[in-house]
Amino acid sequence: MSKPLLILIAAACCSVPFAQAQSVTTESVGFNKITCLANSDTIVGVPLRKQGSISTKLTATPSATTGNVTLTLANTELPTLAKHFLKFNSGNRDGRWYDILSNTASTVTIDLNGDNLDGVLSGDSVLIAEYWTLDTLFPPAQATTNPATTGHAIVASSSVLSRKTELLLPNLTGQGTNLAPSATYYITSNVWKKFGDTTRPSFGDVILYPDNYFIVRHNSTVTQSTVFKSIGEIEAKNFSIFLSTRASGKQDNFIGLPRPVAVKLVDLGLDETAFVNSPSTLARKDELLVFNNDAAIRNKAPSATYYRLAAGWRKFNDGSTDHNNTTIPAGAGFLIRKAATATGASVLWKNTSAY
Repeated sequence: MSKPLLILIAAACCSVPFAQAQSVTTESVGFNKITCLANSDTIVGVPLRKQGSISTKLTATPSATTGNVTLTLANTELPTLAKHFLKFNSGNRDGRWYDILSNTASTVTIDLNGDNLDGVLSGDSVLIAEYWTLDTLFPPAQATTNPATTGHAIVASSSVLSRKTELLLPNLTGQGTNLAPSATYYITSNVWKKFGDTTRPSFGDVILYPDNYFIVRHNSTVTQSTVFKSIGEIEAKNFSIFLSTRASGKQDNFIGLPRPVAVKLVDLGLDETAFVNSPSTLARKDELLVFNNDAAIRNKAPSATYYRLAAGWRKFNDGSTDHNNTTIPAGAGFLIRKAATATGASVLWKNTSAY
């Protein structure tokens, strides 16, 4: 990491007591922590990538550009890539990332999930990274029944009927707004369990996607705050997120931005294609909704709604104030509520690093 980036990371993470960087292959490492209040929901994402990523290049132009596509890479000693994704760091698909379905020592097969690789060429740079899972981000053996004794964010439960901390995942396939979480997980007897599902002994391999938030819920029996600490690689390049829309109404998108610094609204990179300007405060199109993690509330509603006029970012019920420099804290989850579109197709948001 260059010295200017080190300075910016340290300065921008003013809410984080400690930030550092070091060389791990070619990637830089950072630290972030968020307080999870007792008897409250804390809405967070993971601002840092799991360590151990692989940077390489394509050595051939893909023979196919749709469906499941196999890419040939310069790296010829790839390990088995279970629960990994591939992200383009240059070329026509810069910033976009895809699930890895399988691999050999020098190839990976990715799921384009409806996208295409038009314009991708030999020589394009890619990064291969492992997804965080429940087990790797929150190791069950480190959970505790006493939050004062550990830095672990999750307080272990004694049973399914006496759940202390729950981790709730958003409904990524639901249609509309104000969607209830799709799944609830908790730790008991050093294992991640899923509420209402006894089909598996452990759910620790459940993926936590790099662009989505999740909810850490301390129930009323948790009377002390805990700390969600993350250490990992800093995403210093472009990162793209597809935002869902509907033809028949508004659609919520659950965002956890993989940036370890607070980001100003004006620096999010939400151009007019990704985020539609509103004609007026009374006729708002796309909206960005944030949550107050400093308020101890369960079933937390958004604390503020922002939208964009031609003059810049505005806040609902405060339409005359410029909010371009309002920031979203590192690791804080937020919603992008897309207005209805003619076709209901997803739109691409490319977020560019401000450091």
